Amino acid sequence: EEIDKLLTKIINNLPDRCRIIFIMARQEGLKPKAIAERLSINESTVRVQMKIAIEKIIAEVKPHYPDITFTILISLLLS
Repeated sequence: EEIDKLLTKIINNLPDRCRIIFIMARQEGLKPKAIAERLSINESTVRVQMKIAIEKIIAEVKPHYPDITFTILISLLLS
């Protein structure tokens, strides 16, 4: 689907740390603590990077799909 391609492109273009953390959280289902342990970083860093990733994804999707809600976007990211 078109939105899936857009999301993949956006995720692939995230800064490295953001992308890795986002994929570990959303696609592998890891909790911030587990991600922090695996990457040897602070748990708060994981949370900040997730926030940055989500904000960037929303900012990139909105111009293409202005009516999309946060809930729909998150469900698409998790599917």
